Amino acid sequence: MFKSLKRVTCQVADLEKAKQWYSGILKAPPVFETPVSVIFTIGECSLSLFKGEPSQSGTNDNMDIYWDVDDIEASYEELLAAGAKPSAPVRTIFNIKIARVIDPFGNRIGITATIKNSTESSVENKPSETALNVAICRALAAYEQRNEIKGPDFMAELFLPEESKKHFQDAVSIKSVIERGISSALYGYILARTAYLDDVVKKSLEENVPQIVFLGAGYDTRAYRHSRLIRNTRLFEMDIRSTQQRKLKILADAKITPPRQLSFVTINFKTDKIEDVLVKAGYNTSLQTLFVWEGVSYYLAEESIHETLQFVRDCSASGSAICFDYMTEKMESVHAGEPFRFWIAPDKIEAFLAERGLIIAEHLDNREMEKRYLTLRDGRLAEKVMTRFGLVRAIKKV
Repeated sequence: MFKSLKRVTCQVADLEKAKQWYSGILKAPPVFETPVSVIFTIGECSLSLFKGEPSQSGTNDNMDIYWDVDDIEASYEELLAAGAKPSAPVRTIFNIKIARVIDPFGNRIGITATIKNSTESSVENKPSETALNVAICRALAAYEQRNEIKGPDFMAELFLPEESKKHFQDAVSIKSVIERGISSALYGYILARTAYLDDVVKKSLEENVPQIVFLGAGYDTRAYRHSRLIRNTRLFEMDIRSTQQRKLKILADAKITPPRQLSFVTINFKTDKIEDVLVKAGYNTSLQTLFVWEGVSYYLAEESIHETLQFVRDCSASGSAICFDYMTEKMESVHAGEPFRFWIAPDKIEAFLAERGLIIAEHLDNREMEKRYLTLRDGRLAEKVMTRFGLVRAIKKV
């Protein structure tokens, strides 16, 4: 039944003090932080610290240990049949299922399983889980009650499984999902990144830029949400077949017709050349182009990064731009099928791009994102942004 230890959760009275202590012990900062929780990765396992009053009885009531299992429903029933008592029934938090029981000796046992749509977890074989998680964050943002940071993507909820939509019923459920299922720092980052790239795309459409290419579009909806701004601009959505086909089916089922200026281009960024597939779809290498590369770079090997930037340099007109986010330091991936492969320090990104014929026009770190997109009218910060990511807009040299 049990495969390996997967998650350990502990309650601590002083979350900040506990974070500092564990950061020192583990020699690494937390992966995610929220006002009520801190998450570390330890090998294949995660350690979560939650703000709360630990037990004073010397028991393990303040700690939960979760074992990884293949079939959580069957494992839960098997434990009950063997004499365990239910503590918390099976519940789903997006792509994770958890449950707890009390064994016949009074010990609490947690079990967990990752929801998989296929026996193969890579994006070549099934739709991207990370693209779905981004859609979840955008959908949550569209329900924001703080108007200053309310997300613009009213279409994101379309792409969510019915199970996930149950968490959108009220403000309390939404807040719980953000704090415990996503982390407020990641939520803040997605909010800021979405707002920034929305601004860039809208401005390009208003200026009638000849071409916009979405490199790894996922469940991006900008071509639909801003369709009234499209005049002569040609748009191209490039993505892996599995994710693109799911997106197209959902749009078709919802009777949403893509703009006539939009073309869908299937590509595997690990094996296909961008120029080969994009030109066949009608892309003109001599025109000025905006490339939107959102949530992709850190999943690619450095060779693929180089080839993409080289394509921007060699196959677009002067003044073309690429907007993308990047990871600033190594971090463990949440999904085994989509591991992180590329990161670069902020003080090296300018030289890295210059070597590839691109000049930075804009560079946002977490503080600038917070200032621009997450500050309320009264000056308070609505959400923090993860420190491990940066946003860049780079221009092709003349």
